[in-house]
Amino acid sequence: ILALFLFFLSTALFAFEAAAQDNDRITRVFIFAGQSNMVGSDSKVEDIQKFPPFVGVEKPQSEVKFSYCLGRENKTKSNGWVDLVSVNSIVGPELSFARKVGQNVSAPIAIIKCAAGGTHLGGDWNPDDPSGFKMYPLALDLVKSSLSELDEQNIKYQIEGFFWHQGENDMFDEAYKVNYGRNLTR
Repeated sequence: ILALFLFFLSTALFAFEAAAQDNDRITRVFIFAGQSNMVGSDSKVEDIQKFPPFVGVEKPQSEVKFSYCLGRENKTKSNGWVDLVSVNSIVGPELSFARKVGQNVSAPIAIIKCAAGGTHLGGDWNPDDPSGFKMYPLALDLVKSSLSELDEQNIKYQIEGFFWHQGENDMFDEAYKVNYGRNLTR
């Protein structure tokens, strides 16, 4: 009975170790969306040296997958997965986020980002009736195509989180302002 118990114990431990190793291979996907603060509009690569905790964050992070669509009229797109890097010499929040998360997890990381300054939840990001730059359907298409590309590459993934950074444009329209909480939830 002791030999049988030890066999079952070793089998259970082996299965637990295999599951833990497999879990470390599942890519953690984070979705970043929002307005100017998500773009990182006022955070320039040239200024990073003034902020010692963030020095080096602008350098490419080849271990992190990045898919993005940034801007309003003239969008900058990755057109698929690329290494995480500063876009247009701007330091977006995904750069410091990925560096910090990467220091604390062994699983691969992927970030999907759709953002544009000067947009608002009341119109551009409205899922029911998008107007203006129609950011909500744009973001949804970016997420779907990015995840589909992971599927095509046989990369296991799970969506870990969604991050929203806003600007102030919803506060300039009274209807958007009073409905901000409801719009953000939708």
